[in-house]
Amino acid sequence: MTSTATTTAAKVQVGGSANRVRVALLVIVCAFGGSMPAYKLAGESFGPATTNLIRFSIASAMLLFAARKHPRPDSRIVRRLFVTGALGIGLMAMLLSLGVDSGTAIIASVVVALEPIGVALAGMFFVGDRPGLKSYAALLVGFTGALVASGVFNQEAGKSPIGAIVLLLGVVVCFSLYTAFVRREGKGVPSVVTASITQTAALAFVVPAIFLDLADRGMVRGDITVKAVLAAIFLGVGTGVAYLLLVSVLSSQPSSRVAVTMYAIPLIGVLGSWLVVGESLRWRHAVGGLIVLGAVWLSEQSR
Repeated sequence: MTSTATTTAAKVQVGGSANRVRVALLVIVCAFGGSMPAYKLAGESFGPATTNLIRFSIASAMLLFAARKHPRPDSRIVRRLFVTGALGIGLMAMLLSLGVDSGTAIIASVVVALEPIGVALAGMFFVGDRPGLKSYAALLVGFTGALVASGVFNQEAGKSPIGAIVLLLGVVVCFSLYTAFVRREGKGVPSVVTASITQTAALAFVVPAIFLDLADRGMVRGDITVKAVLAAIFLGVGTGVAYLLLVSVLSSQPSSRVAVTMYAIPLIGVLGSWLVVGESLRWRHAVGGLIVLGAVWLSEQSR
């Protein structure tokens, strides 16, 4: 009787934990996906570097406040996490903004669609993850769905500078390595502490980038609108919450599970752009979205 009750309790606990992971992944993709239209709205009043400065200032302040009662890790770990955050988040944010501005939307979609595959590979090489066959299949299905949604099969990609492709590939490399190293270097460190260190590092990285805005059209471009301010605040709060949940999920889940879910980020971005910015939806978005949802379902079946 006692053994049966213990087994039942364990199953309930595992089920609850699995549901919490799914909710966390949903919040992550919504926050990251929502950042796409938010960047567009914030860009009406602020330069790209200034937007990132506001974003990481809010995120790091939130996380530092939340982590204030936790003990400080060993200085060696802090240094490694700081470098991970500066290059994995700060550099990635700048490469993404520059790459999207200098390339076409289709090329950007295709290159960034490689990010989940990069996350899974980084987990294999640097952390020792071993995805199953269903996880590999889910990654392939998700990549197909991302390509369908991008319109690469029925539209001309257009001329895209090599520099833009290199910048976007840099985004893939930076974020993929971030997910791997934050898992490896953050072992035994509370998730909120890891997230606060990496976000502070990202803030430190983007501060000098303000000179790029000053050399272009300035930190503030035109009138500061309420929409732009709210979008910048959303970016900061969403970044803080999303990266905290991301670090928490990565501490207990294989990279491939997070990677497959990331295919939904551009689709959330498209939906948000339709609702908030007024951009049009197309059939390929719906078809690609259904394929991506199938990839997520297939990934969850491998748990």
